Amino acid sequence: MLKKIKNKHPLKIFSGLLILTFSFLYFANYLRNNSIYFMPKEYKTIKKVVDKIASKNNLGDRDIPFSIGSGIYMQYRLEELGLCEKDGCWYYRNLDPYKNHQKVDGVNINELQNQSYLYNGLEAYAWNDIVWLSKSSFLTYAGKTDYLGCTIGHELSHIVFNDHIKQSIKLSENLKKLKDKNMAENLTNSNKKENNEKFKNEKDEIKDILEKKLSRDSEMVADNNAAKMIINAGFAKETCLNEITFIAEKMQWEADTNIKSTHPGYLERFKSLQNFIAEYDKSNELKDFEPYKWKWSYDRKLNILIFSPKK
Repeated sequence: MLKKIKNKHPLKIFSGLLILTFSFLYFANYLRNNSIYFMPKEYKTIKKVVDKIASKNNLGDRDIPFSIGSGIYMQYRLEELGLCEKDGCWYYRNLDPYKNHQKVDGVNINELQNQSYLYNGLEAYAWNDIVWLSKSSFLTYAGKTDYLGCTIGHELSHIVFNDHIKQSIKLSENLKKLKDKNMAENLTNSNKKENNEKFKNEKDEIKDILEKKLSRDSEMVADNNAAKMIINAGFAKETCLNEITFIAEKMQWEADTNIKSTHPGYLERFKSLQNFIAEYDKSNELKDFEPYKWKWSYDRKLNILIFSPKK
């Protein structure tokens, strides 16, 4: 009887160790996929920068997700290789750079990601309330987290201050004035059909020009708001002004503004920000600031880091 009991102990020990091992591996995998302590270094940099910005700036009461992608270099190269058509290449631009990917028609996607990291340069945008950056942006700003803060602040501005709806309202108001002008002309013009056709053609052209103009204005407002965030957070006043020059040289921006572009040229952008910084009073801005708390959550599978204000 004693012999039978003793023979069961090794099995129980083995079973216990097996359960313990699987539990440990499950827990370790969970931490890797969900803990901010085990996320990629680029996400840790975002957290560090945004923590400093949020410490002296109100970033609203909505969750703000951040995501890092492969970049437009991937889109261009795969389009050239014929693996996707122009409108269908966004998938590769946003591809998760922290995963290993299978070859597509013999093309090594992982190698293209490495090339994109090296050659893509700065790329960032705010879309659908998500701040997106290419992984290569962190290489561009290597050792310059204050400059990276200007870019992140710029994209945060688009979200926090609801730039898109403001642009849409202004566009609607301007187009209404144009329509009212056309109606007034119809009252004094006998050839209404010809006048309406002329108006339609002019409206499409003017709408495009207005959209680009409003977009450029929005970009300069976002520059100002980014500088305000960075100054409030304790960085030098000229940080974002220096960053604009740095990135203009790095990315070879055009000096003059093109009316067909959504972004202003370097000279206009620099002058606008320079004027704002010269007049900005940090002490006046911060006297009404009320500190708040926030939390972070990370999901490796979704490739996303979320800033959640607690107010």
